[in-house]
Amino acid sequence: MTDETIPTDVDANINESLGENAPKKRARKKATPSYQVIGDSKIPVSKATGLVWKSRLSQARKHTENVAEAWSEAIRYFNNDQLGHRVSKGRLGGVASGNVVGNQRLNANITETENVVFANVTTMVPALYARNPEAEFTSNVESKKRLATITERLVNVIGGQQASPGINLKPKAKRCVVTCLLTNRAWIKIGWITREESSEKALADLASLAKQLEKAKTPKKIIEIEGRLQALEESIDTLQPSGPFAMVKSPFDIMVDPNAKEIDLSDANWLIEKDMIPTEFILAKYATEKGKTGEFKSIYAPTHIMKIQVDGDDISNTDNSIDNFSLFDQEKDTAKSFGFNDDVSFDKAKMTEVFKVWDKVTRRMLMFNGKDWTWPIWVWDDPLQLDTFFPYYPLTFFESPKGPLTKGEVTYYLDQQDSINEITDEKRRARRWARRNVFFNQNVINQADVSAVINGDDGTVRGLNIPIEVKLSDVIGTIPTPSFQFESLFNKEEIYRAIDRISSVGTVLRGEQFKTNTNKAAVAANSQAANMRVDEKGDQIEDWIGAIYWGIAQLCLMNMPLEDVVKLIGEEAQDVWENLSKDEISDLSQKVVGGSTKKPTSAAKKEEALEFGQVLGQFVNAAPGPVLKLMLQVMEKAFDEVTLREEDFIELQKAIDQQAGGQQPPQEGQPGGQNDISTASPEQLKQVLAKLPPELKQQVQSAINSGVSPQEALKSVIQQAEQQAGQQQAPAQLQ
Repeated sequence: MTDETIPTDVDANINESLGENAPKKRARKKATPSYQVIGDSKIPVSKATGLVWKSRLSQARKHTENVAEAWSEAIRYFNNDQLGHRVSKGRLGGVASGNVVGNQRLNANITETENVVFANVTTMVPALYARNPEAEFTSNVESKKRLATITERLVNVIGGQQASPGINLKPKAKRCVVTCLLTNRAWIKIGWITREESSEKALADLASLAKQLEKAKTPKKIIEIEGRLQALEESIDTLQPSGPFAMVKSPFDIMVDPNAKEIDLSDANWLIEKDMIPTEFILAKYATEKGKTGEFKSIYAPTHIMKIQVDGDDISNTDNSIDNFSLFDQEKDTAKSFGFNDDVSFDKAKMTEVFKVWDKVTRRMLMFNGKDWTWPIWVWDDPLQLDTFFPYYPLTFFESPKGPLTKGEVTYYLDQQDSINEITDEKRRARRWARRNVFFNQNVINQADVSAVINGDDGTVRGLNIPIEVKLSDVIGTIPTPSFQFESLFNKEEIYRAIDRISSVGTVLRGEQFKTNTNKAAVAANSQAANMRVDEKGDQIEDWIGAIYWGIAQLCLMNMPLEDVVKLIGEEAQDVWENLSKDEISDLSQKVVGGSTKKPTSAAKKEEALEFGQVLGQFVNAAPGPVLKLMLQVMEKAFDEVTLREEDFIELQKAIDQQAGGQQPPQEGQPGGQNDISTASPEQLKQVLAKLPPELKQQVQSAINSGVSPQEALKSVIQQAEQQAGQQQAPAQLQ
């Protein structure tokens, strides 16, 4: 059969016979924008997965309910300022500003307070975290020690640097210390922004789309590019620069597996983080709009419509609210009802509550919409590859026999804080009583004369009509308040002592002067006790910082290219740095020490360094190399203007070794031995002669006086001394 006899509509006939099973035309695959995830890369999960995690979230919230209430109360006391009972100048007709309301009668109001919680916390922070620590990396693998040194420098630079790729750890860590003093739980979360998901890539794509828009010819192409530009602009506000990041997470936003008994998450199977993400960013990255209907299909589940508004029956649920955000109903609320002048600004301000589930069993991270647990927004397969899986690092200061869920130390002296406020307020009432509650003897003096005295100085001389034998103080005066008949009950010292025993803030940290009858031994004991409590907390912080830095080091070893490392620490990383896999990093056998966060006064640490140097100086002759190295390390920490690098220590060590080798007794045939004496210069002969014992020096001098050359005389004396030493050692060996 020839080609001409074949029907031209054979493909159509075959497709018609197949019906629904007929192959569809293959659509041309469009390039996925940089701001959007790839739909084909989704990880399959069961439809019941969302319900399981929603149930676990409820379980964790119920488990932490009582403790979370104590955390909130401690934070409320910390934030309790004095504005609640003060009046601004705009009120009361602009008469005055300040605490002018007062308590004019017996009531339960408190109009003068002393915030001991705030004072104690702010006193402890500089004592615990005064500066960024210098982490120290050491490797047990000899071939990887140089890499450990480079990693140490890189992490220390990243930890203290504000601009990207730095994480600027100090303000974040200090905020965690404040939170931990109030709640005994604070969190730092670390992560890595890939270059493909970074703001730099988005800006490059934005410039590329702008050029494409200039070259577009057809209206269809222009509309397509403008749509991509709009979607990119909606998401670019929330993108971050590429590289590592660290952020503080509130203890209220982290829900841990209730079955976990260790705060370091080593036995936790899962962790859930609550977060607020701009709604426009979620729709741009994880959804596609269904025409112009305002409905968005999930990329993860194409048949599923993503809910971006709050359900009506959920508005009263306080669990769905978060500080600084209000719940809104898409059907009822408008931009005007929230104070926005236009819908564009209103849409930009919309936030969606999401929950990020970290499942260590499957080593996956799932993100769910808090209003819709039907399907996850997206699923990641072990996104960071950390050895601990969880990128969250908890800080705690004390332990509980019941497990890691504890209340903060502040919770245990809130009653004493209330007592101090009551006493302070009662003293203010007494002052007001003394100023305003004045009495006079109307049998002796009249109202006009009393008013002339009470009204104060008006620049005039006034005469009073009182009997000659009566003193003015006998007819005008006041009486103390009834409560002050029990003045001993208003002594706050015992209350302060009770608070000090819990808070670790005593006389030493507050800088108070000891009583006159306090001897030196008592002062030393108080100082030692205070330092012990502070050192305990400081040790917890240093271990915590070490864990964070090790997490950052892992992310850098896996993701940071060589050129970025060289920019941060210099050319010495050129031949050492290498990107490693998760398994290769585990073989490094590295130990990370967080370093000290304390910053004593310059004078104190310099004095301590000099005293330590004097002690080490007594051993310099026995071991010059190690002693000198220790002294240099001490001086480096004490004198901030001196910076010693690893290469400096290596160079110094080599010089010390060479000098130590030159001081050893030279052997025959070696440099500096008898073969070299005959060719040595006069200056070298003097150095060798100076090291000889006095009796050998006399023998050399006698030989020179008898006409022997200095070289021969010195050589002969050294040879005789070596022979005598050998003869003395032989009998000792026989014995």
